[in-house]
Amino acid sequence: FGMAKIVSAKADIYSYGILLLEVFTRRKPTDEQFDGDFSLRQWVAEAFPIAISDVIDSHLLNKSNTTPTKRSAAMNELIVMIMEIGLSCSRVSPNERMDIKEVVVGLRRIQQKTKMIEG
Repeated sequence: FGMAKIVSAKADIYSYGILLLEVFTRRKPTDEQFDGDFSLRQWVAEAFPIAISDVIDSHLLNKSNTTPTKRSAAMNELIVMIMEIGLSCSRVSPNERMDIKEVVVGLRRIQQKTKMIEG
């Protein structure tokens, strides 16, 4: 879309998805490890959902506590939900990407779960 100079909500959704992946992995699509056919999105998708903590920025996870707690399990669930939105928004086919309304619903669910964890 960007290279063809086409403005589209689907292109914006793609960018949003990649941005989510960047923020939570602390990696850029232009990092050296992503060359040729291997992308940031593929890297996250391969880890999703079982090994998602392997690709998440370690500063976001409390890895000092080796014993899983209810809180850490809930936080892991939130991260999986966020990364699922990022992956869904950045699908190759524009027709398979999440609609912005679905994104908002997903983000609101995450917000509600966050309040439950903190409360």
